[in-house]
Amino acid sequence: MFTPPPAALRRRLARLRARGEPLGVSELAQQLLALRTPLEPSLARRVVAVALGQPETALRDPLEPCQLRPAEEAAVAGVRLEQADFAVVDLETTGLSVERASILEIGAVRVSRLECVARFATLVRPPRAVPRRIADLTGIDAAALADAPAPGRALRAFHGWLAQASAAPFVAHNAPFDARFLGRAFADQRLAPHRGPLLCTRRLARRILPELGRYDLDHVCAHFGIANRARHRALGDAEATARVLIELLQCARGGSAVQTLGDLLDLQERPPPKRRAGRRRAGG
Repeated sequence: MFTPPPAALRRRLARLRARGEPLGVSELAQQLLALRTPLEPSLARRVVAVALGQPETALRDPLEPCQLRPAEEAAVAGVRLEQADFAVVDLETTGLSVERASILEIGAVRVSRLECVARFATLVRPPRAVPRRIADLTGIDAAALADAPAPGRALRAFHGWLAQASAAPFVAHNAPFDARFLGRAFADQRLAPHRGPLLCTRRLARRILPELGRYDLDHVCAHFGIANRARHRALGDAEATARVLIELLQCARGGSAVQTLGDLLDLQERPPPKRRAGRRRAGG
C-alpha cells in the first residue's frame, strides 16, 4: 500500500531539519511523539528507525539535519529540480470515500527535466454502477465502460508504468486523496507500493503563489494560462497538473533557496505565507 509518512510527521521532521543542528536519537523520538519525557533508549531507537524507514543499526547518534528525512525523501533529496523525474497522477473515482468508492479512471504524466515525456491512461471497470452525478460530471457511464479493463488488469498496467520511475515523487493536486485511493487499490491487488515521496501541487501553489487566494486546479491553471480541454477526465487533469508543476518548479527555481527535490519537499511543509490584508479585501 502506498503509505506516505503522516503529514504531522513530515512537518515535524522538516521543522527539526530547519534548525540546522544535530539531534540525538532519544530527543528526536521525544520530539516526534510530542512526549514530555524521554523514552527508554532502545524504544527511542525503534521509534526513530520506523519514522525514518531505516534499520536501527544504520542510525547514527546524533543525527545530522540532512539525515532527518524519511527514506523515500532521502533517496532523492539531492536531485536538482532541472534533472528530476516526477509521476503526476489524477484519478476519477465513484465517490470520495476510500472504503466505499472505487477508481473509475487513471491518468498520469511523467515529467522529466521539466518536460512531459510519457503518459498513461486507462478506464477501470468498477464493481458497481457509476453514480449518476459522477457520470454527469465525468462523462464516464456504462457505455463508456463497456470495454474497460477490470481493476486488477488496469492497476497492474499502471503499476508497471509507475515502476519505470520508482523513486520519482508522486504528484497530484490534493495529493493525499489520490495517494489514499491508489494505496488501497494497490494493496487490494497485492501490488508493491510506490516508494517515491508525496508532492502536492495545491500545497506548493499556496506557498509559491501566496497572493492567488484560491488554489483549486482551475484557478491555478488560469493563473498560468493553462487550458484544460478534458476537465474531470483523468488524463486531462493529469496533463494540466503536470504543466502546473513545471510552472511552479520554474517559479521556485527563481530563488536560490529551492534548487533540489529536498528543498522543494521542505518548502511544501512550511506554513503558507499570509496574504496581505489589502489584497484580501480587494478580492472579496
